[in-house]
Amino acid sequence: MLNVPEANSPTFRKVMESLGGEDYAYYAFDVKNVENKDSKKKVQIALKVFVPQAKRSLATEQIANALVNDGVNVVTKSNELDVIIPNTDNKRVIRIEIKPPSGGSGAGADVTKIVESAQCVYAAMLYECKDLRVISEKDYECGMKFTDAPGVKMEDITGLPKEWKESSMKGAALIKKTLGGTAGQYEFLRGDALIEDNISKAFKRVRSQTNLATEDKWNPADIWAVKKSKKAEIAAKLKKEGTIDCLNNYLQQLNASKDLVGFSLKKLGNSPTIKLLNADTPAQRKKNESAKFQTYTLTFDNKRRGDKQYPMDVYYHYGSGSFEKFQARNFGGDKKGDWKLELKGENAAQGKIQGKVVFELLTNAGFRNLPSEADWAKSNGNDYDDEIYKLLKKHRAAGLPTQKNTAMNIIAQQKQSWKYSKLSGLRFLDWLSSQSNADSAMKEMYLYASSQSDKSSVYYKIS
Repeated sequence: MLNVPEANSPTFRKVMESLGGEDYAYYAFDVKNVENKDSKKKVQIALKVFVPQAKRSLATEQIANALVNDGVNVVTKSNELDVIIPNTDNKRVIRIEIKPPSGGSGAGADVTKIVESAQCVYAAMLYECKDLRVISEKDYECGMKFTDAPGVKMEDITGLPKEWKESSMKGAALIKKTLGGTAGQYEFLRGDALIEDNISKAFKRVRSQTNLATEDKWNPADIWAVKKSKKAEIAAKLKKEGTIDCLNNYLQQLNASKDLVGFSLKKLGNSPTIKLLNADTPAQRKKNESAKFQTYTLTFDNKRRGDKQYPMDVYYHYGSGSFEKFQARNFGGDKKGDWKLELKGENAAQGKIQGKVVFELLTNAGFRNLPSEADWAKSNGNDYDDEIYKLLKKHRAAGLPTQKNTAMNIIAQQKQSWKYSKLSGLRFLDWLSSQSNADSAMKEMYLYASSQSDKSSVYYKIS
């Protein structure tokens, strides 16, 4: 159990969030050291994040960008990041080292693929091996026989860090407890050519019947457990499904009978949990979901030093908890406009929605007169300054100067990315605040971002 001092916890939580994004996941990591609250050492927490050699530079950039976009100061040195802990005069950091897995593992396969496949192997071992107090090469060979994970070799699994192996074992215990069954009954799949391939093809056939942009929003399962005796029958039936409702109903039946069960693998801690999602009918799902438009957080000047004094984001709260909110901002950095809403949670970000997808989603749900995002090219100048000021004032932004000239001078000095992001968030806030059924709009966004829309498919989430 990690015992992170309270002063370092907010920054450490942001570091954990930065390891996963919309198009990447670097969850094979090892926390090498955590200093106690009285330590004066510069490196308060040391992490190693394991990625293939070819992806080290990309991973470093993605993690650094995520942290900077979250308001964290970062010093980059080659494939090493020093994440500055606030209020320490830059003398205390969380250090992240991005490196290949031990023993060279991961050079030929993506680490995400390896750790997901490892979960399959460990689940298979728990079913098929008698004594796992000391795991031998024969145990791994046994687990691989009941795993179908193309592109991953046994040495990739055995080369993973100890901490990840321990987490995989805990995840395996949850899987076995959920499935039940006996040895020889189940096969565990990650990217196989029969079941997963036909699931993907089935969704592609019916995607136009949904408001879901990607397969992952429909069903984010990373691995599947299938009864070996049912594989051929299930694959044949999947090939015939022609509507989203029939496809979802079939997967619901398979989940209930435990013939085919999907598992989404999120960040595994020391005490992982498992939760069944989307098992209710669409009507039940919407009725039971409590998300609604509670309030918003809008800040102009947060009084912090440096370039984070004027945040570009707007928060829309779907619940009363401090973490129950969407963060709306530009995720394109200084190079492009990429306005999205990111669903926040207590321990990690839960999912993003592209701005245009938000508008499509709400239009399909019957909402009208939705705003448009700010124009990226037009944001590079002063065309939007007055509109930004008026909306900041209308919605009582925290830290907005009482004198218009003072505020306008500050707005005029902001970068293109800031103006694009702030105005896009303000326009949506202005629209949302004017809706008599804003609660329904927030519910639609929450269900979609958390992969729980009325067209999403049943799966178990291990986190």
